[in-house]
Amino acid sequence: MRIVERTGELLTLQELLAPDRERPGRVVLIEGAAATGKTTLMHAFAGRAVEAGATFLSASASRAERELPLSAVSQLFHDPALPPAETEQADRLIQDGFLTVRALGVRPEGEAVVRVPPPILSRLTAMVLKVAEQRPLVIGVDDIHHADDASVQFLLYLARRIGTARVLLVLTECLRPTRPHSLLHTDLLREPHCRRLRLKPLSEEGVADLLAEHVGAATAARLAPECHRVSGGNPLLVHALIEDHRMAEPTRPVCLTFGDAFRQAVLTCLYRSESTTLARAVAVLPDGVSGGLLGELVHADAASVASTCEVLQAAGLLDAGGFRHEALRAAVLGGMRPDERTALHLRAAEMLHRHGAPAAVVADRLLAADQARTPWAVAVLRDAAEQAFAEGRVSDATGLLRLALRECGDDDQRPAVHLDLARAEWRIDPAIAARHLPDLVRGLRKGRLPAGGDATLVSWMLWLGRTHDALEIMTEVSGGVTLPHAGPGRRAEHGPRTEPSPWWLPYAYPGLTRLEGLGDILRPPGRAPDTAVPGAVAPSLRAEAMLANALARGAVQEAVARAEQILEEAGPAFKSPMLIAAIAALVYADELDTAERWCDAFGRSTATWPPQGRALLMAMRALVHHGRGRLDAAVKCAREALTLMTPKGWGVVIAIPLATMVVSLTAAGRYEEVEEYLDMPLPEGLFHSPFVLPHLQARGRYYLAINRPKAALAEFQTCGELMTGWGFDVPGFVPWRTDMAQAHLVLGDRQNARRLAAEQLRMLSPGQARTRGATLRTLAAASDVDRRTALITEAVELLERSGDRLELARALADLSELYHATGQERRARAVEQRARALAAECGAGEIGNTLSPRLAEVDERGEGAGPDLLNGLSVAELRVAALAVDGYTNRQIARRLHVTTSTVEQHLTKVYRKLQISRRTDLPVTLLLQSSQDFPA
Repeated sequence: MRIVERTGELLTLQELLAPDRERPGRVVLIEGAAATGKTTLMHAFAGRAVEAGATFLSASASRAERELPLSAVSQLFHDPALPPAETEQADRLIQDGFLTVRALGVRPEGEAVVRVPPPILSRLTAMVLKVAEQRPLVIGVDDIHHADDASVQFLLYLARRIGTARVLLVLTECLRPTRPHSLLHTDLLREPHCRRLRLKPLSEEGVADLLAEHVGAATAARLAPECHRVSGGNPLLVHALIEDHRMAEPTRPVCLTFGDAFRQAVLTCLYRSESTTLARAVAVLPDGVSGGLLGELVHADAASVASTCEVLQAAGLLDAGGFRHEALRAAVLGGMRPDERTALHLRAAEMLHRHGAPAAVVADRLLAADQARTPWAVAVLRDAAEQAFAEGRVSDATGLLRLALRECGDDDQRPAVHLDLARAEWRIDPAIAARHLPDLVRGLRKGRLPAGGDATLVSWMLWLGRTHDALEIMTEVSGGVTLPHAGPGRRAEHGPRTEPSPWWLPYAYPGLTRLEGLGDILRPPGRAPDTAVPGAVAPSLRAEAMLANALARGAVQEAVARAEQILEEAGPAFKSPMLIAAIAALVYADELDTAERWCDAFGRSTATWPPQGRALLMAMRALVHHGRGRLDAAVKCAREALTLMTPKGWGVVIAIPLATMVVSLTAAGRYEEVEEYLDMPLPEGLFHSPFVLPHLQARGRYYLAINRPKAALAEFQTCGELMTGWGFDVPGFVPWRTDMAQAHLVLGDRQNARRLAAEQLRMLSPGQARTRGATLRTLAAASDVDRRTALITEAVELLERSGDRLELARALADLSELYHATGQERRARAVEQRARALAAECGAGEIGNTLSPRLAEVDERGEGAGPDLLNGLSVAELRVAALAVDGYTNRQIARRLHVTTSTVEQHLTKVYRKLQISRRTDLPVTLLLQSSQDFPA
């Protein structure tokens, strides 16, 4: 290995070897943590000493030979530098010494001197000093802490008799938690001519220097900070990381890789430090655990734990709180046999539980052991799973509950554990959780599910579209279900609460309430037509219930207020689909800005959300994008939503992303792609739920686009019949009257079209600008010519404000045709240009193709300006801007208004600033609606 940051120590050794007849021989102890380069330094120095003419005799002590007397010393006399005759003589002396010590037996406890006969020590010392007479002699003994007592006695005997001989005795010792060698530290190292050199770990710069030699300077600069953080500057660990990096270089050229070399290096450090047992305890216990618990786990006293931790810190494995990196923990655990690892995790779990550690901490050890057979273990796993579930860590909760279910031997407790597991898996993908339903239903019929379990099963079955199974449970359980305190899909609290049906059922499945013979079971009692909510709803759910009630009544402003209340009270974790329902309510209330803001807010937390939550939020993003006219983005988000959960897992809710996909592809003119999504199988129960309505609307719009108006009319009519029959006639959700009116227009039935559009217009609140604008556009097309201008003008104003660019483009196209019909060609061309630009930006194929081909393609267009911004313009600015949007040049405007061209330019500059636009093509088309009398010829 290359010497890095050891120059000072190397120079010290060379100075000690320099000839000086007045200076006695020297003893140097190189000490440091395991694998910090002690042996490398000694041999590097020995190489330089030999080059300078010295003789180097070396030995390496071994833990395995510690009970063999003179085993370390014997290596010194087998060096090729010694003549064969002296080697043979030394062998005889060492053999005599070995036999003598063995014959005398083990020394008494506490006796410091091993009984090696002095004559043997004297003759061996004389042989060494004879070598030093000819040239300087360096004696190196590696790992002196493993040397047998007889060898240490010889080295002590030699050191006292070196005198002025040119002898340098170099020893290396590894820091260990056990008591140092008594002879070495009480006698030898107390000699006045003895020096100590303590090796420190490498600095980050030293690590970078070592890396650069193997991976190049650029890569070394990138890897050095993390490499130093992981290794603590331990050279062996750095070299191991270099080796693993080189092995993985084709796939990960600039990242650290923790492979076999690193794992083996960690185990080597532990072995050399004699700290394996405590390191394993640290690996199975949480970071920052007290020394008392560490000692209890491995049956060690506080002093031993403290000294071992110091050794591990010096070796670069631990910092103040635990392992420096999780890869170190993994390496320690990976060095254990599976049965050892399991037993240690279980002992750690039992100890932590006994000391009152949090359930999550204890459960992590049970999970690592993959066993939970003690009486308290299942309860701990359930508590930890509940905490993980509340924090949004659904995958963690699932793992804990799977272990709890497998290990649970209590038949009464098992169904509750099973329900917990199904609830956690439901958040990942309902299709996964569905496999538990048969067992859970059997547990329900035996009366073993906890309170609220029946309603949870009903809600899941209805989500999956299995209405028959849900109705069977509802009719079996005393003519009703026990409500969960936490609402559908959440963990039920204990304590029975019985109602004829869940409060949410008439809203989520209004079709079921119309089935013959089920009215008494499924309809909530005493529901008033205004803001009344079933009285049994828990206080924590009243906002959700009131939102559903407001939506069903078409109370748009109330629904918006309730939706925002739910969203503001929600935390960052995904705990209920009601959060998504609140965002959907904002979309259907035409509050697209607010809905998009909440999507973005929750989107920053979705990394920790389960797949179900991410899929539902992505479906909401698709809805918002479609409402904005961003067809490509809507298609992308809808497609991603459909990949985050299986079709079966989506259940009846799959109709939302499917409908968004179909209407977006249809609007984009990508008809060949639509069939793929229309052919997807749908759950049977979908047609009892409002989720079917967007699906029917999407099919109808597709049929209308491919010139099948009668098929489209049938879809829209079915949609209307369901909505009116369910008492759920909410135009913001599905404006079926507008859709039917458009189909009637294609069929030439203007009278019915006008009637339907006018009827829907009366049902809309003033704040629903998007739906109101689209309805006015349809009403204009069905009205007489003299009414069209006013209707389409109002539609354009509303759609400019709503942010729906696609519907605005359609309204502008209609306005352009109206101008053409009335001979206003200049205005017609200007409006057409704006409509074409909007349609192109939205990705709408059809509207661009149907516009007049007389216009050149445009690449850009600007934002629309609302009435408030236009009100900020002066009369002069308004006149100039209106003529500019009408296609007049600055010079033509100047002549028309009898002002200079410079004045026109100044007015336009002020208009751009006030309207927050940057170019002429951004001017809002609504400026064209100014009276022509304001602009004299």
